[in-house]
Amino acid sequence: MTILTKAVGDKKIDKSDLPLVAAVDTGHDDVKNDVESSIASIEERRIHRARRVSTATTLCLFLTALLVLSIGVIGGVYIYSQYARARMHRFHGWCNIPYDGTKATMYIENNLDDAIQEPRLASSDMSMNSMDMDLGTFFKEEFDLDIEDENYEKIDVPDFRGGRRGRFIHDFNANKTGIIDMDGHRCFVMPLNRDAVLPPRSLFDLIHKMWDGYYEVNTDVVRETMRVILPPLTDLEEFGTYISKECKDLPTYQLEKYVGGVFKRSIDLHENAKFAQYAGLGITELDIVNIEDAWDHEKSK
Repeated sequence: MTILTKAVGDKKIDKSDLPLVAAVDTGHDDVKNDVESSIASIEERRIHRARRVSTATTLCLFLTALLVLSIGVIGGVYIYSQYARARMHRFHGWCNIPYDGTKATMYIENNLDDAIQEPRLASSDMSMNSMDMDLGTFFKEEFDLDIEDENYEKIDVPDFRGGRRGRFIHDFNANKTGIIDMDGHRCFVMPLNRDAVLPPRSLFDLIHKMWDGYYEVNTDVVRETMRVILPPLTDLEEFGTYISKECKDLPTYQLEKYVGGVFKRSIDLHENAKFAQYAGLGITELDIVNIEDAWDHEKSK
Protein backbone atom coordinates (compact mmCIF):
# COMPACT_ATOMS: atom_id res chain seq x y z
CA MET A 1 0.00 0.00 0.00
CA THR A 2 1.32 3.31 -1.10
CA ILE A 3 0.99 6.40 1.08
CA LEU A 4 1.31 9.80 -0.58
CA THR A 5 2.73 12.49 1.54
CA LYS A 6 2.79 16.36 0.86
CA ALA A 7 6.15 17.82 0.25
CA VAL A 8 7.21 20.23 2.88
CA GLY A 9 8.60 22.80 0.34
CA ASP A 10 5.43 23.07 -1.71
CA LYS A 11 3.27 26.10 -1.03
CA LYS A 12 -0.39 26.17 -1.65
CA ILE A 13 -1.42 28.71 -4.21
CA ASP A 14 -4.12 31.04 -2.98
CA LYS A 15 -6.58 31.41 -5.77
CA SER A 16 -7.83 34.64 -4.30
CA ASP A 17 -4.49 36.35 -5.13
CA LEU A 18 -4.76 35.72 -8.85
CA PRO A 19 -6.42 38.41 -11.02
CA LEU A 20 -9.65 37.46 -12.60
CA VAL A 21 -8.80 39.35 -15.85
CA ALA A 22 -5.43 39.86 -17.35
CA ALA A 23 -4.19 43.50 -17.08
CA VAL A 24 -4.22 45.45 -20.31
CA ASP A 25 -1.92 48.46 -20.88
CA THR A 26 -4.26 51.27 -22.13
CA GLY A 27 -1.53 53.91 -22.52
CA HIS A 28 -3.63 56.62 -20.76
CA ASP A 29 -0.63 58.24 -19.13
CA ASP A 30 1.20 58.47 -22.44
CA VAL A 31 -1.80 60.09 -24.12
CA LYS A 32 -2.09 62.61 -21.30
CA ASN A 33 1.55 63.44 -21.58
CA ASP A 34 1.28 63.82 -25.36
CA VAL A 35 -1.68 66.22 -25.05
CA GLU A 36 0.09 68.31 -22.47
CA SER A 37 3.24 68.45 -24.58
CA SER A 38 1.20 69.40 -27.67
CA ILE A 39 -0.50 72.23 -25.81
CA ALA A 40 2.84 73.46 -24.54
CA SER A 41 4.32 73.26 -28.04
CA ILE A 42 1.42 75.22 -29.55
CA GLU A 43 1.74 77.87 -26.86
CA GLU A 44 5.46 78.15 -27.43
CA ARG A 45 4.93 78.52 -31.17
CA ARG A 46 2.28 81.18 -30.58
CA ILE A 47 4.59 83.14 -28.31
CA HIS A 48 7.46 82.79 -30.75
CA ARG A 49 5.26 83.92 -33.66
CA ALA A 50 3.99 86.92 -31.68
CA ARG A 51 7.54 87.92 -30.84
CA ARG A 52 8.56 87.54 -34.46
CA VAL A 53 5.59 89.65 -35.70
CA SER A 54 6.28 92.30 -33.07
CA THR A 55 9.93 92.51 -34.09
CA ALA A 56 9.05 92.72 -37.79
CA THR A 57 6.44 95.42 -37.13
CA THR A 58 8.87 97.47 -35.08
CA LEU A 59 11.53 97.15 -37.75
CA CYS A 60 9.05 98.12 -40.46
CA LEU A 61 7.88 101.19 -38.52
CA PHE A 62 11.47 102.20 -37.85
CA LEU A 63 12.40 101.92 -41.53
CA THR A 64 9.28 103.88 -42.54
CA ALA A 65 10.07 106.65 -40.08
CA LEU A 66 13.67 106.72 -41.27
CA LEU A 67 12.51 106.93 -44.89
CA VAL A 68 10.09 109.78 -44.14
CA LEU A 69 12.79 111.64 -42.21
CA SER A 70 15.27 111.17 -45.05
CA ILE A 71 12.76 112.42 -47.62
CA GLY A 72 12.01 115.44 -45.42
CA VAL A 73 15.68 116.29 -44.98
CA ILE A 74 16.50 115.83 -48.67
CA GLY A 75 13.43 117.82 -49.71
CA GLY A 76 14.26 120.61 -47.28
CA VAL A 77 17.84 120.82 -48.49
CA TYR A 78 16.68 120.86 -52.12
CA ILE A 79 14.07 123.58 -51.54
CA TYR A 80 16.55 125.67 -49.57
CA SER A 81 19.21 125.28 -52.26
CA GLN A 82 16.74 126.30 -54.97
CA TYR A 83 15.57 129.28 -52.92
CA ALA A 84 19.14 130.33 -52.11
CA ARG A 85 20.14 129.88 -55.75
CA ALA A 86 17.23 132.03 -56.89
CA ARG A 87 18.09 134.68 -54.32
CA MET A 88 21.74 134.68 -55.32
CA HIS A 89 20.90 135.19 -58.99
CA ARG A 90 18.33 137.93 -58.50
CA PHE A 91 18.91 141.56 -57.75
CA HIS A 92 16.37 143.54 -55.78
CA GLY A 93 16.89 147.08 -54.58
CA TRP A 94 16.09 150.76 -54.80
CA CYS A 95 17.87 153.27 -56.96
CA ASN A 96 17.42 157.04 -57.08
CA ILE A 97 17.36 158.20 -60.68
CA PRO A 98 18.06 161.87 -61.34
CA TYR A 99 16.16 164.03 -63.77
CA ASP A 100 19.50 165.71 -64.47
CA GLY A 101 22.66 163.68 -65.04
CA THR A 102 25.06 166.33 -63.71
CA LYS A 103 23.21 166.58 -60.43
CA ALA A 104 23.26 162.81 -60.21
CA THR A 105 27.04 162.75 -60.37
CA MET A 106 27.29 165.38 -57.65
CA TYR A 107 24.89 163.51 -55.42
CA ILE A 108 26.74 160.22 -55.87
CA GLU A 109 30.13 161.77 -55.14
CA ASN A 110 28.81 163.40 -51.97
CA ASN A 111 27.44 160.11 -50.73
CA LEU A 112 30.72 158.33 -51.37
CA ASP A 113 32.32 160.58 -48.76
CA ASP A 114 29.68 159.66 -46.20
CA ALA A 115 30.67 156.45 -44.44
CA ILE A 116 27.45 156.25 -42.47
CA GLN A 117 24.89 156.37 -45.27
CA GLU A 118 24.50 153.72 -47.88
CA PRO A 119 25.42 154.97 -51.34
CA ARG A 120 22.86 155.39 -54.08
CA LEU A 121 21.52 151.84 -53.80
CA ALA A 122 19.71 150.62 -50.69
CA SER A 123 16.95 148.40 -49.42
CA SER A 124 13.27 149.32 -49.45
CA ASP A 125 13.49 150.82 -45.95
CA MET A 126 16.03 153.41 -47.10
CA SER A 127 15.58 156.77 -45.49
CA MET A 128 14.70 159.51 -47.93
CA ASN A 129 15.64 162.34 -45.58
CA SER A 130 18.76 163.06 -47.61
CA MET A 131 16.51 163.77 -50.58
CA ASP A 132 14.55 166.52 -48.84
CA MET A 133 17.08 169.15 -49.89
CA ASP A 134 15.79 168.95 -53.48
CA LEU A 135 12.60 166.98 -53.97
CA GLY A 136 12.49 167.73 -57.68
CA THR A 137 15.93 166.31 -58.46
CA PHE A 138 15.35 162.54 -58.23
CA PHE A 139 12.68 159.96 -58.74
CA LYS A 140 12.88 156.57 -57.10
CA GLU A 141 12.78 153.19 -58.82
CA GLU A 142 12.65 149.68 -57.44
CA PHE A 143 14.39 147.00 -59.49
CA ASP A 144 13.82 143.25 -59.55
CA LEU A 145 16.26 141.75 -62.06
CA ASP A 146 16.83 138.17 -63.19
CA ILE A 147 20.59 138.43 -63.68
CA GLU A 148 21.21 134.72 -64.26
CA ASP A 149 18.85 133.71 -67.06
CA GLU A 150 17.91 137.28 -68.08
CA ASN A 151 14.29 136.27 -68.54
CA TYR A 152 12.68 139.35 -67.06
CA GLU A 153 13.08 142.60 -65.18
CA LYS A 154 10.55 144.50 -63.12
CA ILE A 155 10.81 148.22 -62.50
CA ASP A 156 8.48 149.98 -60.06
CA VAL A 157 8.18 153.75 -60.44
CA PRO A 158 6.11 155.05 -57.54
CA ASP A 159 6.74 158.79 -57.78
CA PHE A 160 7.66 159.97 -61.25
CA ARG A 161 7.14 163.71 -61.63
CA GLY A 162 3.94 164.52 -63.49
CA GLY A 163 3.04 160.88 -64.15
CA ARG A 164 1.13 157.90 -62.82
CA ARG A 165 2.49 155.25 -60.50
CA GLY A 166 3.43 152.25 -62.60
CA ARG A 167 5.19 148.90 -62.65
CA PHE A 168 7.00 147.91 -65.82
CA ILE A 169 7.52 144.20 -66.55
CA HIS A 170 9.87 143.40 -69.41
CA ASP A 171 9.68 139.78 -70.56
CA PHE A 172 12.73 139.10 -72.73
CA ASN A 173 11.50 135.64 -73.74
CA ALA A 174 8.13 136.83 -75.01
CA ASN A 175 9.65 140.15 -76.18
CA LYS A 176 6.79 142.03 -74.52
CA THR A 177 6.37 144.81 -71.97
CA GLY A 178 3.57 145.06 -69.45
CA ILE A 179 2.65 148.23 -67.56
CA ILE A 180 0.58 147.93 -64.41
CA ASP A 181 -1.39 151.07 -63.59
CA MET A 182 -1.05 151.07 -59.80
CA ASP A 183 -3.65 153.83 -59.40
CA GLY A 184 -6.24 152.57 -61.87
CA HIS A 185 -5.73 148.82 -61.26
CA ARG A 186 -5.42 147.90 -64.91
CA CYS A 187 -2.70 146.67 -67.29
CA PHE A 188 -1.32 147.80 -70.61
CA VAL A 189 0.81 145.60 -72.86
CA MET A 190 2.97 146.37 -75.86
CA PRO A 191 6.06 145.10 -77.70
CA LEU A 192 9.37 145.34 -75.83
CA ASN A 193 11.48 148.25 -77.06
CA ARG A 194 15.05 146.98 -76.75
CA ASP A 195 16.39 150.36 -77.87
CA ALA A 196 15.19 151.83 -74.58
CA VAL A 197 15.48 148.86 -72.21
CA LEU A 198 18.75 147.20 -71.23
CA PRO A 199 18.81 143.44 -70.53
CA PRO A 200 18.85 142.56 -66.80
CA ARG A 201 22.57 141.84 -66.51
CA SER A 202 23.56 144.99 -68.40
CA LEU A 203 21.21 147.07 -66.29
CA PHE A 204 22.66 145.52 -63.14
CA ASP A 205 26.18 146.42 -64.27
CA LEU A 206 25.05 149.96 -65.01
CA ILE A 207 23.54 150.33 -61.54
CA HIS A 208 26.81 149.18 -60.01
CA LYS A 209 28.68 151.77 -62.04
CA MET A 210 26.31 154.36 -60.64
CA TRP A 211 26.97 152.88 -57.22
CA ASP A 212 30.73 153.24 -57.72
CA GLY A 213 30.20 156.88 -58.54
CA TYR A 214 31.98 157.25 -61.85
CA TYR A 215 29.05 156.94 -64.24
CA GLU A 216 27.00 159.93 -65.31
CA VAL A 217 23.44 158.81 -65.93
CA ASN A 218 21.94 159.40 -69.34
CA THR A 219 18.64 161.05 -68.48
CA ASP A 220 17.59 162.12 -71.95
CA VAL A 221 13.81 161.83 -72.13
CA VAL A 222 12.37 159.81 -75.00
CA ARG A 223 8.65 160.49 -75.38
CA GLU A 224 6.34 158.04 -77.08
CA THR A 225 2.66 158.60 -77.78
CA MET A 226 0.48 155.52 -77.48
CA ARG A 227 -3.20 154.70 -77.82
CA VAL A 228 -5.41 152.06 -76.21
CA ILE A 229 -6.96 149.34 -78.37
CA LEU A 230 -10.43 148.22 -77.30
CA PRO A 231 -11.84 145.86 -76.18
CA PRO A 232 -9.62 144.50 -73.38
CA LEU A 233 -7.63 141.33 -74.01
CA THR A 234 -8.97 138.00 -72.80
CA ASP A 235 -5.97 135.80 -73.57
CA LEU A 236 -2.56 136.88 -72.24
CA GLU A 237 -0.65 133.74 -73.14
CA GLU A 238 1.35 135.41 -75.92
CA PHE A 239 2.63 138.03 -73.47
CA GLY A 240 4.59 135.54 -71.41
CA THR A 241 4.44 134.04 -67.94
CA TYR A 242 5.50 137.07 -65.93
CA ILE A 243 3.10 139.56 -67.50
CA SER A 244 0.22 137.06 -67.44
CA LYS A 245 0.76 136.40 -63.75
CA GLU A 246 0.78 140.09 -62.83
CA CYS A 247 -2.19 141.04 -65.02
CA LYS A 248 -4.44 137.98 -64.76
CA ASP A 249 -7.03 139.65 -62.49
CA LEU A 250 -6.89 143.10 -64.09
CA PRO A 251 -8.46 144.51 -67.26
CA THR A 252 -5.65 144.46 -69.80
CA TYR A 253 -5.41 146.65 -72.89
CA GLN A 254 -3.01 146.51 -75.79
CA LEU A 255 -1.13 149.68 -76.70
CA GLU A 256 -0.01 150.77 -80.13
CA LYS A 257 1.89 153.82 -81.30
CA TYR A 258 -0.28 156.81 -82.10
CA VAL A 259 0.68 158.24 -85.48
CA GLY A 260 -2.29 160.54 -86.04
CA GLY A 261 -2.53 164.29 -85.70
CA VAL A 262 -2.97 166.39 -82.61
CA PHE A 263 -5.11 164.74 -79.96
CA LYS A 264 -6.95 167.37 -77.90
CA ARG A 265 -7.63 166.82 -74.22
CA SER A 266 -7.50 168.68 -70.94
CA ILE A 267 -4.25 169.46 -69.16
CA ASP A 268 -5.30 167.42 -66.11
CA LEU A 269 -5.98 164.38 -68.26
CA HIS A 270 -2.65 164.83 -69.99
CA GLU A 271 -0.83 164.67 -66.66
CA ASN A 272 -2.82 161.60 -65.59
CA ALA A 273 -2.04 159.61 -68.73
CA LYS A 274 1.75 159.38 -68.53
CA PHE A 275 3.96 156.52 -67.39
CA ALA A 276 7.74 156.79 -67.22
CA GLN A 277 10.71 154.58 -66.41
CA TYR A 278 14.48 154.52 -66.50
CA ALA A 279 15.77 151.20 -67.87
CA GLY A 280 19.36 152.12 -68.62
CA LEU A 281 18.99 153.98 -71.93
CA GLY A 282 17.45 157.27 -70.94
CA ILE A 283 14.07 158.03 -69.44
CA THR A 284 11.17 156.67 -71.48
CA GLU A 285 7.93 158.59 -71.09
CA LEU A 286 4.76 156.99 -72.46
CA ASP A 287 1.79 159.24 -73.09
CA ILE A 288 -1.50 157.37 -73.63
CA VAL A 289 -3.71 159.74 -75.61
CA ASN A 290 -7.04 157.94 -75.17
CA ILE A 291 -6.66 156.43 -71.72
CA GLU A 292 -10.12 157.77 -70.88
CA ASP A 293 -11.57 155.25 -73.37
CA ALA A 294 -10.41 152.48 -71.05
CA TRP A 295 -11.99 154.25 -68.09
CA ASP A 296 -15.29 154.67 -69.94
CA HIS A 297 -15.27 151.04 -71.04
CA GLU A 298 -14.80 149.86 -67.47
CA LYS A 299 -17.53 152.15 -66.16
CA SER A 300 -19.99 150.89 -68.77
CA LYS A 301 -19.74 147.35 -67.45
